[in-house]
Amino acid sequence: MTVDNKSEKVLDDEVQSTWKGVARAGAGELASSYVLCTAIVGLARSGVADRMSRDFTPLDRLAVDPARTDKTGQVLRYLELREVVESDGDRWRLTERGAGLFNEVAESLIGYYVDAYGPVLHNIAGLVDGSRTYGIDVNRDTEALGLRCEVLFRSFGGSIVRDVVRDRGARGVLDLGCGTGGLLLDLVRSEPGLRGFGLDIAEDAIGYASRRAHEEGVADRLSFVVGDAFKPQSWPADVAATADLYVAVGALHEHFRDGEDAVVDLLRRYADMLRAGPDRGMLLCEPELYVDGSDADFYLVHVLTEQGFPRPRDGWLKVIEAAGLTCRRILSAPNTAFRFAYYEIVAG
Repeated sequence: MTVDNKSEKVLDDEVQSTWKGVARAGAGELASSYVLCTAIVGLARSGVADRMSRDFTPLDRLAVDPARTDKTGQVLRYLELREVVESDGDRWRLTERGAGLFNEVAESLIGYYVDAYGPVLHNIAGLVDGSRTYGIDVNRDTEALGLRCEVLFRSFGGSIVRDVVRDRGARGVLDLGCGTGGLLLDLVRSEPGLRGFGLDIAEDAIGYASRRAHEEGVADRLSFVVGDAFKPQSWPADVAATADLYVAVGALHEHFRDGEDAVVDLLRRYADMLRAGPDRGMLLCEPELYVDGSDADFYLVHVLTEQGFPRPRDGWLKVIEAAGLTCRRILSAPNTAFRFAYYEIVAG
């Protein structure tokens, strides 16, 4: 005789106490969130996410590799359990939540930590116990960081930069540490008479930015040069002579790792360049890092990568004034994932 399929519950006090503690700590939710974030970024990377919409699409049209159609369906089944997608037979579509998560900005926010800082976060143990050193054994993914930051900054800061360009009547914009060139590409597309110049020390980023300019047909108004944005005396002569607005996005705060005097010295070099031409100005776009719950993740990646810490406004105003510069106004965009301040600066 066989028993039925009902089980006899064994209520061991120690087992029950242990797992009640796990539930109270929220460990299950944390583990589940980690897996979901990784799945979202992975599906976006694979190209499957680009084929999905709010309309039902057959599975065989969603699979990037026909040989992996079943695997694609299994991953989508997981996402259905997480209410990210829904199915009708072998057709799939994004739910409202899924459309929000695969939105370019939302996916870039997740990818900022999973992709760009994933190599760092996965090596916390070594960075803490001293068996690994950032910059030698461990590095953030700079290509992923550039692409993620481009999307994120466009979403909350791009319109502010564009409006400052228009308010000042700028004719040439120099992006200091331009990365893959997204900000300048956006600006020259929206401002037909504008010239753009991008400086970055990373050759691969400059090469990619230059190709984008040619592909979009704006290479006649947009130049990208390998160079040190923090050594103005080394800039190409045409850049120094033509640009009347310098823009620096999230680059200067890293110099605080060498102390406030290092930042003041750098700003003084910029001040000399601003004084060398009429109506020149600078837009300093810097994150404001507060050690609080809202900025906890941002704080951690700065700790692990030994970057100089972003400063609140009072700290920036102090070094701006010490460098002989004048801050005309400070702009901000509330209710975004990154708290940025935009300092419009002129030579004092």
